[in-house]
Amino acid sequence: MSDVKSYFDKHAHQHVYHNDPEIYKFILDFLNTKILEGKTMNILDVGCGDGSFIQSILKSKINAQFIGTDVSQSMIKLANQNIRSSNVQLFVADGFSLPLNQDAKFDLIHLDSVLHHLIASTRNKSKHLSNRLLRILIDKLKEDGSLIVEEVYYNSYLYDQTSSILVFYGLKFFNALHLNPDRIIKEFHRGLEVRFFSEKEISRLLATYGTPILIKKIPWRIPALYKLFLVKETGHISLKVNPGLSSTD
Repeated sequence: MSDVKSYFDKHAHQHVYHNDPEIYKFILDFLNTKILEGKTMNILDVGCGDGSFIQSILKSKINAQFIGTDVSQSMIKLANQNIRSSNVQLFVADGFSLPLNQDAKFDLIHLDSVLHHLIASTRNKSKHLSNRLLRILIDKLKEDGSLIVEEVYYNSYLYDQTSSILVFYGLKFFNALHLNPDRIIKEFHRGLEVRFFSEKEISRLLATYGTPILIKKIPWRIPALYKLFLVKETGHISLKVNPGLSSTD
């Protein structure tokens, strides 16, 4: 995780979302239909960034205690600047070494745009890292707890994972040669490595732990240069799983 930490410490200002108060409205609407009145939720936000998700819930009517973690000191610094609440604890930590009591359990765990930053030497090994993290988080849920996973997805014109494969190994190629990819695509900065998923891939990954329920899918405009990666559709997708509940509950 050291490469990811270094990247976000350097580029934290380019991953700030707290100035858009509506960005998590759809999750708040979803949660409000599920929470019993008067219940205090325990919420864990892994990869909390600048704290925008926690801020959104603090501004709602949801009663909650929060723990937010991020691998980047710069991101946690931003979160501490943005959040002023005794209900929130923020830590510099990655999902594999959470600063939690062994018996800590949560009603809700939120994981936004973290899985695609778990990078190994190959895409398959990177996927194993994603599965390992998901298992750690699933084990921290209460019996009726929910895991919400938000991710960037890339669907290809060819095999659904073609674009993701091209991005993954393309960035490794640029970094191995110490080249700057933002001269071609401005969103990809030097040092960045990502293991994006196709939409089907994300659903299959989560299906290991329960039936994935789509909360919202937001397609993005595709820049012309993304055609180099054979991108048919890209965007942000939010899914929920309840591992402790059967499909008939």
